[in-house]
Amino acid sequence: MMTSTNSKNEIVMVDIKHVYSLTWTQQQALTLQALRGNMTRRQLSEMTNQLGYRVAYQYIQQLEQPHIFAKRLKSDDITVSLKVVQVLCKVFNVDVSAFFNSAKIFNNYM
Repeated sequence: MMTSTNSKNEIVMVDIKHVYSLTWTQQQALTLQALRGNMTRRQLSEMTNQLGYRVAYQYIQQLEQPHIFAKRLKSDDITVSLKVVQVLCKVFNVDVSAFFNSAKIFNNYM
């Protein structure tokens, strides 16, 4: 997780079981669009459903256009649940670092 503190990035390691949502920006939206390629949003939605956690095609559209939906919410950004990010990663066979450049995976770190 990164936070901005006086124009500096602060990186904090937190066990993933304590994370519910992540900030979703235009950077993640572009990554999702690139990974989806020619696949329709409905096809992607169906693939997430087959993995046991359906992400509606309408929600996928929101994730691909966060600036529009953040404006409607009168917010600077939107958030997405970790579960949604995880199922999208499974569909595309990537890890979370595909969406969040600063993400690092540590297994059995303690």
